[in-house]
Amino acid sequence: MTKVEVQKFREDFQLAVAQLEEQYGVNVSLGTIRFGVDGLSAKMKAEKGEKIVRASKNDFQVGDTVGINHKTINSNDEFEIIKINAKNVKVKGTGSRVFNVSPSLLIKK
Repeated sequence: MTKVEVQKFREDFQLAVAQLEEQYGVNVSLGTIRFGVDGLSAKMKAEKGEKIVRASKNDFQVGDTVGINHKTINSNDEFEIIKINAKNVKVKGTGSRVFNVSPSLLIKK
């Protein structure tokens, strides 16, 4: 299989799974696809509950106030976005605490 075929497969898989998600009340996610000449393999996960929409760096701007969804950070703490990098977002908390955080862990306040 080629990279283009694998990308098309992922798109078609998402469309086909939408009906199953609704029917069974689950959220299905397809992990990283590994592929070769003969075929492909991937890990699939189905979870009950509300669908979690992961934020991306495009959802934020410098100066936004956010929280961080992480077990080591108090959920009431607020941070200000000071820089948006290629993969992470740099945030500053109270005092001089500065963190590089994945955008998927940020919550707009």
